[in-house]
Amino acid sequence: MKKDAQLKLAAETPYFEHLGIKIVEAINGYARLTLDFRDSLTHPFGYFHGGAIASLADSAGVNSVLSIIGDDEKALTLEMKINYFLPIKDVRIYAEGRVIHRGRRFAVSDVDIKTDDGQMVAKAIVTCSILLNDRGNQASGT
Repeated sequence: MKKDAQLKLAAETPYFEHLGIKIVEAINGYARLTLDFRDSLTHPFGYFHGGAIASLADSAGVNSVLSIIGDDEKALTLEMKINYFLPIKDVRIYAEGRVIHRGRRFAVSDVDIKTDDGQMVAKAIVTCSILLNDRGNQASGT
């Protein structure tokens, strides 16, 4: 699968459509994705649900890795850690993922999640397993 096809496939993920995640850029180990606030993405107090924020962070991390791996490889999340700093609502948020390590089988992306005006919402580290496309049916940890 060619690099452009990988990124196109990621952008057309049904889960992205379900949440409203949009890929703005994914190139050279960097990815920027956005998520607009919607009532359907909130918890009972009306703020963005942590799960929606985590999905955005995970997606930014994986797409930053997808932007640097070979055409014959794919990236799958192996582990993620996230810290939340600020409850937010009624704003668009974005996540910027930057690959900070790329090995043969694993890559790590550092992800910042912010509001459009630059307030830090959360911070995540996403570790991806890098697999050859023909090994797609194996679990990511094997």
